[in-house]
Amino acid sequence: MFPDLSKFSEPEKLRKLSFNARRLGHDDYAFEIRMRIAELAGLAFHDPLEREFWTALSYAEEVKTEASGKATRLSGARQKHKKHGALRVLGDWAMEPNTTEGFDSLVEHQRAELTGEAIVVRHADKFAVEAVASAAAKLAAHGISREQVA
Repeated sequence: MFPDLSKFSEPEKLRKLSFNARRLGHDDYAFEIRMRIAELAGLAFHDPLEREFWTALSYAEEVKTEASGKATRLSGARQKHKKHGALRVLGDWAMEPNTTEGFDSLVEHQRAELTGEAIVVRHADKFAVEAVASAAAKLAAHGISREQVA
């Protein structure tokens, strides 16, 4: 019934498809389309941490774009990444007291393993103990264990 998303490689075509899916009430399919857009953004990176970071960032941007109705980039996160790298951005996200819209959307769709917090927990050896503990606590507050995002 729905097109196979793995056959799409152009984000703009996927965004049009997502718009139509939402318009027709297929919100779960629209979520999967946003995930495909995010996965495409991560494909350019060979390092697993960078790939996961860009997938998470792209997903968050897609959520913001959909909410605002216009292309939205998380320029602060992008600038911080350019200056300090993915480790710093992810560590800062983990230390934030509140969750983001992207986090909430991923958890709602049972994709918590794609959150920035999950990335921090998965790569715990690369982050400060406090950042890992904060990320794990945010996940736990939503009923998600470390094992679920490993």
